[in-house]
Amino acid sequence: MSIITKEQREELFRQHADHYLLCFSSKCPLREHCLHALVNEYANKTNLVVTSVNLNNPKMQTEECPRYDSDEPIEMPVGIKPIYYDMPGRLEKLIKGRLIALFSRKRYYAYHNGTLPLTPDVEQQVRQTAKDAGWNEPLTFAGTVVDYVW
Repeated sequence: MSIITKEQREELFRQHADHYLLCFSSKCPLREHCLHALVNEYANKTNLVVTSVNLNNPKMQTEECPRYDSDEPIEMPVGIKPIYYDMPGRLEKLIKGRLIALFSRKRYYAYHNGTLPLTPDVEQQVRQTAKDAGWNEPLTFAGTVVDYVW
């Protein structure tokens, strides 16, 4: 697994800053390693309106923050197209239909084509959907990418 360099990290933060949920807390104990707080530093300062977490929520700014996103990059699979290569057509159609119903057609094809990585929860949903449909063989993805869970 490769790591993300400081330059890559800063570029990713800049790319996501204008459409990511920001956190303006200065007293949050998780601030040092939370993407919402770290990306805030890269947000466009000329924007009149931004989307932020609600600091009035009693769980915010605590160790149990429900919006905490770790700044630790992880390796995630991309491209679900290869999962179908070895399975019968009837299972492929069944699983594909269930995944489209689960994610929406647009998001399914972003996962299918590899333009959107599978976060750990999405990967688990894909694996569980295949298993529930009767496919017990290992799933093979097109590749992996190291990124943050946005």
